[in-house]
Amino acid sequence: MAERVALIEDELAAFREGLSVSDEAPDSVRLATARTHGSLFDPALTVTDIREDLSLTSTTFSARFRRHHGCTPACYIRRRRVEAAKSLLRYNELLIADIAFHVGYEHYRTFARVFKRVTGRSPQGFRERVGSV
Repeated sequence: MAERVALIEDELAAFREGLSVSDEAPDSVRLATARTHGSLFDPALTVTDIREDLSLTSTTFSARFRRHHGCTPACYIRRRRVEAAKSLLRYNELLIADIAFHVGYEHYRTFARVFKRVTGRSPQGFRERVGSV
């Protein structure tokens, strides 16, 4: 069990290190993106918290974020979490429920629904398709 947790934490740390914030983005988007990356796997992360840190209205924040990233802040968080989960699904010894928890989802069903919406496949289907390490 401890080895599985260590593997997950190492993979997620490497994933987080690979995320970057563009210097070309407006300050508010850079700050929001950096805050998002820093708390990406925290289930308590909310777009409202990020927006309130910047003292922006919901409409302004969402418009600026979408202009730079091409999607809403909530969509951005979902996509990054799913990307991280995809890298973990290569390891057969990792339980999908553990992966879901470590990428920021408290409930497996929510994770599975989001994963399928983003990728078009269930987490198990994705794992079977890409094979394992």
